[in-house]
Formats: sequence, C-alpha cells, structure tokens
Amino acid sequence: MRHSIAVGSLSLLLAAGLTGNAEAQRRRGLVDVSYSGERHGFWANFGIGAGSESFKFDDTPSYSSGLIKPAYSIRMGGTVNPNVRLGAELSGWADRHYDSQAQDNVTSYLGGLMLIGQFYPSRRAGFFLKGGVGVTRTGEDLAGPGGDLHEDGFGYTVGAGYEIRLNRGLALTPTIDLLQHRSQSRDQLGVLQPALHDRLLTFGVALTVQSGR
Repeated sequence: MRHSIAVGSLSLLLAAGLTGNAEAQRRRGLVDVSYSGERHGFWANFGIGAGSESFKFDDTPSYSSGLIKPAYSIRMGGTVNPNVRLGAELSGWADRHYDSQAQDNVTSYLGGLMLIGQFYPSRRAGFFLKGGVGVTRTGEDLAGPGGDLHEDGFGYTVGAGYEIRLNRGLALTPTIDLLQHRSQSRDQLGVLQPALHDRLLTFGVALTVQSGR
C-alpha cells in the first residue's frame, strides 16, 4: 500500500514538473507550441497579376476603357497581433508599345508607394481586408530623346485577399487590389489644369512569407 502511494505521488510530481518546464520553455521561446496558423513576426509578400488601368480628368464624365497589362506588388512589414499586420507596399503596372504619333517606343506606367494595414477578422482564417495611403506616379517613358514625362500625386489603395497556408512560414495568397492616383499640373502659362485621376484594378496571386518565432 505504501509502495503504491509513493509511486503515485512520484508520478504526480514528475508530471507537474514536466508541465511547468514545458510552460517555461514556451514562454522563453524555446519550444513553439502555438497554433500552427497563427500570424506573427516579420512578413513579406511578392505578387504578380493582371492589372486594368484607366484614367479620367475632372472635366471628363467617365474613365477610359481599361487597358489590361502585367502588374506587380511587393509588401512587407510586421505583425501587431494575429488580427492586424502593418507595413509598406510598392505596386505598379506598365505597358510598352509603339506610339505612331511620337514615332517612338513608349512605356506607360502607374505605380505607388503606400503605408498599409491588413485586418484579419478571424485569428485562424486567412481572409483579410487591406487599406493604405501614400505617394503615386503616372507617366510615359519615351525610348528616344523625349525622356520621362510623369505626374506625381497622392493616392490610396484598398483590397482583399486570402492566405492559403502551405506550411508554417509560407502561404499562397490570391488578391484583388485597387490603386487610385490623383494629380494636378499647370501648363506653360501657369494655368492649373483639370486634375488627373488614374486607377489600377489588379487581380493577382502572391507568395506570403512570415518569419518564425
């Protein structure tokens, strides 16, 4: 009887010691026992897609027809908590073509550098909403002596995506994003011209990488 009590007591003490040691290791970051889908740490996102660009001026009633060409995006930042990520985004679109009027090869482009936030309604599901503000540039780069003709402005971006977890540190991320640019320039006489609105709607896919603990 005494032997049984001693064995039982020793077993309880050993189990309690192992549990306390595992908890201490978890707190110290030595053993990772958190949920495998939890968002944490540094993250980076590299995406490509099809972007539809269109524009209008303040004195025109509607946007031009969308021109679909390749688009890209690079995002990176840190994780505030499993529901919120903050970071920066560089995104853009380009179309290289021959302009018969200028008689030159021309690259039209639209891009932006944004401070962004991504909100995940669920700690475990991969769906997120994105928003941000920053600086934008739209213009045309001529291969010949004409050089780069562009307008800088301010803009915003909104979007959504879903992270499909491939493993703990890598996810495949389908996305939809809107980049909006606005700028206003003066002509050679100093007269303020109607504001230019240029927008880019992109459907893409990206790889999202997050660091371990």
